[in-house]
Amino acid sequence: MLRLVNISKSFGEVKSLENVNFAVWPGEVVGLLGDNGAGKSTLVKIITGYHRPDPGGEIYFHGRRVENLTVPQARRLGVETVYQEKALADKQSLWRNIFMGRELSNRFGFLDVARMRRETEALMTAKMGFTSKAVTTDTVVRTLSGGERQGVAITRALHFDAELIILDEPTMALSLSETRKVLDFVTSIPQAGKSCIFIDHNIFHVYPVVDRIVVLDRGRVAGEFAKAEVTLDELLERLYRVAKTGEMT
Repeated sequence: MLRLVNISKSFGEVKSLENVNFAVWPGEVVGLLGDNGAGKSTLVKIITGYHRPDPGGEIYFHGRRVENLTVPQARRLGVETVYQEKALADKQSLWRNIFMGRELSNRFGFLDVARMRRETEALMTAKMGFTSKAVTTDTVVRTLSGGERQGVAITRALHFDAELIILDEPTMALSLSETRKVLDFVTSIPQAGKSCIFIDHNIFHVYPVVDRIVVLDRGRVAGEFAKAEVTLDELLERLYRVAKTGEMT
């Protein structure tokens, strides 16, 4: 679905990325690991069109090369990003958050509030797992738990036909039970035929739900392998090696 070839990005004297090759296949969850400063955020901003790579880098979506990718163009290509708990408007209702920026209207051009509420209610039961009568379509998002908020954000992306969902540390500051909810949502992404980039520091969160793992270190790809090729203990050992030497082998 996505392929980056020889992607580099410099900010003045600082080189954030250097000759990075990265790919995501349809229906695949790719774990993107790396310490602070490894280049994860810069790579995501290039995929989403926020930053342009240095000359020489190439970006392909579904096999077609994209020149001068912009944020609106990336969204049209099906890229959606969920940023921790900042993806929602806390003081707005559930249905408003689901349709924010994509409001439905009737044939007269007015907002079709009834339809948006109906669709949100269906999503609450089928996708978000809200079965309690205490949570309704008019529930204010700030009253939800962290895991529930992330579930709403992921469901919104799936509902609007995102092809590639980027999760930027979605389990940060969540309890164990809330983290489990988020990881369950991640497993639903490939089941829906979509792809996902799962960015996190915590390998114990990433490993159970991904198909492939890419490790960035100081702007370079330090390692890449299918999860089936390495146990969790072996992965931990390789990550320790990266921290010491910058290489996984």
